Amino acid sequence: MSAPKGIRLHRDERREQLVALGLELLGSSPHGQVSIGEIARRAGISKGLLYHYFPTKSDFVVAVLRRSMDELDRRMRPADLGGGPVAILDQSLDGFLGYAHEHAQGFLAVVRARGGADAAIRAVLLEGRRRRVATMVDFAAALAGRPREQLASPGLDLAIEGWLSFCEGVAARWLAEGGADREAVARLLRDVLLAAYASVGVADGREAFAALAEAARSAAGGVSGPALTNT
Repeated sequence: MSAPKGIRLHRDERREQLVALGLELLGSSPHGQVSIGEIARRAGISKGLLYHYFPTKSDFVVAVLRRSMDELDRRMRPADLGGGPVAILDQSLDGFLGYAHEHAQGFLAVVRARGGADAAIRAVLLEGRRRRVATMVDFAAALAGRPREQLASPGLDLAIEGWLSFCEGVAARWLAEGGADREAVARLLRDVLLAAYASVGVADGREAFAALAEAARSAAGGVSGPALTNT
């Protein structure tokens, strides 16, 4: 992805190039170890010019992580909404694992950066996480056949937060070690989410949550797929 020295790029093209280089480097090492000098060298520009596009290293890392998360969100957006809630979830999980597999460096950059100390980086990661929590609350409402506002609750948000962390951990391990079939990994993620929905539904006790618990149990019992085994 390096650019020969002397090649002039339009401002937007240069930013795109730098963000792409950032994804490449952040995927192979923690953002704290990424050298701005190395980014500039690969881009064929000076460090001073890089800082013209991104005033601080934190600004640069935030732009890279935001790009990675935006693409992940796009891949998780189902293309076909006509197959029912479980089919929609399967599409979303396939998009998630497809992105993780095809863009492992960018995905791992997000996973590695989540526990960092930089407030701006934590903020952009939290922004992305909140979007995904909201999406999965929408899915819970569709699954239960209830209005979203009847299911919005701290307990459901907490369960989804935990599930999202589980998804990231499973995908990172899958990328590192392989072995399991992608479809089986998707089934694992789906089954854990449905179990979380059922647990929250039982614990809450309100009618809408009881409907969620019943729908989740029914969905879990009505789908099949490969077992999660080593190949």
